[in-house]
Amino acid sequence: MIHEPDAQGLAEWFERGIADERSDDTLWLVAEDDGQVVGVIEAVVNRPSPDARWQLQRDLSRVRLVITALAVAEGYRRKGAGTALMEAAQTWGRRKGAEVAVTDTNLSSPLSVPFYENRMGYDRQAVILRKTLAPE
Repeated sequence: MIHEPDAQGLAEWFERGIADERSDDTLWLVAEDDGQVVGVIEAVVNRPSPDARWQLQRDLSRVRLVITALAVAEGYRRKGAGTALMEAAQTWGRRKGAEVAVTDTNLSSPLSVPFYENRMGYDRQAVILRKTLAPE
């Protein structure tokens, strides 16, 4: 079952999130067309934890740029807004010391998977498995 966000209070929730103070390792950018926001990206630089040298996943010992959200308005998809946002985030991440960039997306998405793999050059590295647990 697909759940849409609750429209009641959604705009205020976004506004609070935008107004919140963020660390220097968090980035929010928007793409605009004639003053109208047509896309948004949020990214974070994750630095290795003190126990990184014992981690089994190699990337956990690297400074990582994590793309936590990318959204482009439907009428602006495949017109360069997403690419521009991703490139800006990657440039910012490199300047912050990131060695690798990661993100996740819905594997069945006919738009985002080709975008990340073909357009942006990302490789599949993991599979996230999910199961809905019914109450007992």
